[in-house]
Amino acid sequence: MTKFYGQTKTETNATEMIQCREIVSEIMNFGVKQNQLLQIIKLLALELENRGNMLSINECIEALSSAEIVDEESLKGLITS
Repeated sequence: MTKFYGQTKTETNATEMIQCREIVSEIMNFGVKQNQLLQIIKLLALELENRGNMLSINECIEALSSAEIVDEESLKGLITS
């Protein structure tokens, strides 16, 4: 019978994903707002080693942050032709 020591790559990946979910859960327990979540994502992206990934994520965050948010109430009474 073969004995295995340590974890397989799949087990290691699963453990890391569980840690990630726990971190996200802890952040959400603070009751953060959507704009705060975007800022947290942006700050985490700045920590990435891959510059291209960091730039891509930050471009997305900037686009989302600069997008004008329109709620349904502000559309009432709007006349369109």
